[in-house]
Amino acid sequence: MFPLGQLSPVLFLLAGASLSCDPGPPASPVNTTGIVCRFTKEAALVFNQETSDVIQATFRHASFPNIVGGKSILILGSVSYIFKNLQINNMSVESSDVDLSKEKGILISIQNVAASFKGTMNYAYSNWLLKLNHSLDFEIESQTDVDLALTLACDNGRIAVTISDCLLNFDKLTLQLQKQSEVTWIKQLLTDFVSFTLRHVLKGQICAEIHKMSNLLADFTLDQAGAFIQDGKIATSTELTSDPVITSRYVESRHKGNVFYKNFSVPQTPSAIPVERVETRMFNLWVSEPVINSLLFAAYHEDRLTLKLVDNDLLKVFEDGEFENEPNVLQQMLPAVPMNDLMLKLTPLKPPSILFKRIGTILEGSLSVEVDVLPDSKESYTALYLEMDIETTVQSSYANRKIHLQPSSNRWSIKVIKNNPAITLDESKAKRYLEKFFSRGGLQKIISYVEFYITALLDKKGLHYFNVTNTVLKPDKGYVIVATDFRFPRQLLENFLRNVTSTRRS
Repeated sequence: MFPLGQLSPVLFLLAGASLSCDPGPPASPVNTTGIVCRFTKEAALVFNQETSDVIQATFRHASFPNIVGGKSILILGSVSYIFKNLQINNMSVESSDVDLSKEKGILISIQNVAASFKGTMNYAYSNWLLKLNHSLDFEIESQTDVDLALTLACDNGRIAVTISDCLLNFDKLTLQLQKQSEVTWIKQLLTDFVSFTLRHVLKGQICAEIHKMSNLLADFTLDQAGAFIQDGKIATSTELTSDPVITSRYVESRHKGNVFYKNFSVPQTPSAIPVERVETRMFNLWVSEPVINSLLFAAYHEDRLTLKLVDNDLLKVFEDGEFENEPNVLQQMLPAVPMNDLMLKLTPLKPPSILFKRIGTILEGSLSVEVDVLPDSKESYTALYLEMDIETTVQSSYANRKIHLQPSSNRWSIKVIKNNPAITLDESKAKRYLEKFFSRGGLQKIISYVEFYITALLDKKGLHYFNVTNTVLKPDKGYVIVATDFRFPRQLLENFLRNVTSTRRS
């Protein structure tokens, strides 16, 4: 069991990377926005640490066409050539920088990319006296700086990365022919007039490969984020309500946040996310109340909000540290039944609701509490059943790779109490027992299991790969702010590079 409403603010830690988009202009972007995401410039610098690996993969996977050309020289004759099997042998990247610009987009500057290309060259020389045909190996030593400007655009509901500027400044481009001791004036002539053609072809192919790799990376990130915020038949749409915004401080995207359960959309009301927002961490999210309540609605209908406790888990919930020698509340109500024969089942009677306020996250709900007896040799039966309304204010936090939920105030009202006729239980006495249980922190003990289940789910989804730190979960009127610093998940990059390699091979 895990209450998806409490989980959702953390689930969206990765959602900002999934930039799907609505190809048509929205009627009211503010009212249809359920999630707002911002990556700051500091976050871009973290991603930049992995740029050299992506660039090296880009060069390695680039396919270069045969380069065919020729030249006629008065009196001397004509030379034709073809460069084949052009492949990168060695390469390195010295450094890279990233910047954000409102006018130009995401700016990436990569310094000192040193690469060695190898291949085979065939050339032919002819004049009125003779004809020569030769084949030899060659090597191109290059050193270049790469300057890129990336913009984001919508394309059939997906984010498309457009390379508006791709400049390769060759500081070095040297063609070396094998058997240099036998270089004739013809071969030397080739090294001179093919240099321009080489520069043009290398630039065109590398820029095209960078464009392709950028969109592959965007699709990969989108798919990873989509998988992160989907669990079973419950999914959250990341469709954009407007174009992404790039400023000198951050990249922002606004998402609808529609919740789907079994492919049906859960109705939502307009959100209350403020127009003016202030980022406090590298990654910042504003998630509206309707998104969370829609997730709770879907989780309720898929029976995700039921909690069952037996054996040691049940004992931990009802143990009382203040009165060690005194039987716990459950034993006092059912003295004739051994604790290891009991199961506690908590089930919501209707979808719970979340209210975000500055004092905390207020959870309102109605639930049933059922105590079943599960003897080894007899049929199971319900010993105690009650229904109650509950309202609790919870302070949420995330630290040391764990979610923490701390109730700050609780109100409950027991509406119905029923017991098995075979068990003698006074209704008013049972009510007093339960009130004592809740007044002594019983709800916090139950919530501790919720913390465990949420943390386990986050680990399963791979949140720990990001090594998030300084996380803030701060509710405000109608929305919750999720903000965190992080490190780039190296494992995700390695998965992406492996996928690219396997795709190219197939």
